[in-house]
Amino acid sequence: MRSTFLVLLTLLAPVAVRSEPVTGEAARASPPKAAVPVPSDGEAAGDPPETGPQATVIDAESAELEAVRAAESAARVQDVPSLESRAAEAAEGLGLGSPLRGQLEAALSRDVTAPQADSPDRIALLPEIDHGLEKLRAEFDIPIDVNEAVVSYVRFFQLPLIRPHYLKYLGRGHRYIPRYQQIMREEGVPEDTVFLAMIESGFANYATSRARAVGPWQFIAPTGRLFGLKQDFWVDERRDPEKAAHAAARFLKQLYQQTGDWRLAWAGYNAGLGTVRRARARGYTDYWAMAAAKGRRALRAETKGYVPKLMAAAIMARHPEAFGFKPEEIEAERWPDVEEVTIPDAAPLVLIAAAAGVGEADLIDLNPELRRAITPPRPYQLKLPAASAATFAANWPAMKARLPVAIFEGHVVRRGETLSGLAVRYGVSVGGILALNPKVNPRALRLGSELVIPRLAARRTARAAAPAAARAPAPAPAATVATRTRAGVWRVKRGDTLWSISRNIGLPLDELCRLNGIGNPRHHKLQVGARLVVSSTRG
Repeated sequence: MRSTFLVLLTLLAPVAVRSEPVTGEAARASPPKAAVPVPSDGEAAGDPPETGPQATVIDAESAELEAVRAAESAARVQDVPSLESRAAEAAEGLGLGSPLRGQLEAALSRDVTAPQADSPDRIALLPEIDHGLEKLRAEFDIPIDVNEAVVSYVRFFQLPLIRPHYLKYLGRGHRYIPRYQQIMREEGVPEDTVFLAMIESGFANYATSRARAVGPWQFIAPTGRLFGLKQDFWVDERRDPEKAAHAAARFLKQLYQQTGDWRLAWAGYNAGLGTVRRARARGYTDYWAMAAAKGRRALRAETKGYVPKLMAAAIMARHPEAFGFKPEEIEAERWPDVEEVTIPDAAPLVLIAAAAGVGEADLIDLNPELRRAITPPRPYQLKLPAASAATFAANWPAMKARLPVAIFEGHVVRRGETLSGLAVRYGVSVGGILALNPKVNPRALRLGSELVIPRLAARRTARAAAPAAARAPAPAPAATVATRTRAGVWRVKRGDTLWSISRNIGLPLDELCRLNGIGNPRHHKLQVGARLVVSSTRG
């Protein structure tokens, strides 16, 4: 079919000549000159980025996401013109006086504009489907159109460069589509809306875009928070497949209520409701009219391709064999059978995995919202493979009794501070700080950046001391204090801070400040050689 041939030419030519990656979502404004590493959203918000096993998975799934978006951008499949437009442009190039112009217009209008009419038994643009358009539409509870834009994405997913990615989407779909459909029904949204997650991330929980959209439904941070997805140093619920699906369904339901059309709701999910409203104000009443507008008068290229891409992905997922995706090629994943256990305090995933008799990677897969290889320092519901729950229950009490209680403090870097000085101040090693803040330059702390400081409280035992006593600052050995004080005076040496002095002499910080007339310890700079009063004369 001639239309298919032209579409393939449009897709294949740019991909063949451009091998370096380009951006996907970040190209909404303009394509970048070079690829850059994808930062986590937490990093943008001030939190240190993920490290360890989570970082590895984020890198892999984000690279997959960007590879597909790069190919889509390079192939310009988002703005493939209609065949009528191609015919008109080709004829226009010959000039009004050309004897070939009329022949070309006639030939293209016959051969390209309408290669054949749809029938109840066949769809002209999708001959792979063995039935007509009405029957195809009846297979879905979302709008399904078949036009040149939709077919362009069908052919795009079949390209050798993209086919392995779509196969992976189909494999993950076996795991997530049934559960997502159930969530859509619970939220009062058409269940086939699940295919939005397929085109957003390929059902990848850790996928992070260059625009810092995160998770299977690709929420940016503010929208995620607006719909109840918690994001802090420890967790990012945009990566929780169930919580994110509920949030996405509520968001899409709201968009549908405001637009009255699922195509426009999807466009609003991608570009924002304001974009849809502005396009309507310009006189474009439906999605396809907006997408047909030249340039960026209505929609950006990415949003022009968003709806046809969703429809193409849905059609192919419902008929994979018709489009050449054989069952034996698809590595079908399964929704896991899990059991939740409460972890009351911070605990390394590697220890929990050992207690449960599973791999650490299994826990990371079941708990993708965790940003660290350790649970938060608060009660946390951790998912375990259901078959391992009994093993965990038997082994964990003994492990937990020997586990030190982790304490973490946040610190905003101020002028003049050094890593070694902070290590002394908080009573930890420089290496311990760097382990939690791997992107910190130890020679030059960035003013205003946030560090996470690791500390350990007393080891838990069956006969633990009173909590207040365990939290009190431990006085330094008498010999140490004696060498640093004379007649109740402390001589300040390099590296000293009010906090470290307070800790070393066993004097509360507020009392030390009172004795020395210091109003705000955070803004007080100690001078080397200065003397501080460290004992009270009150009787």
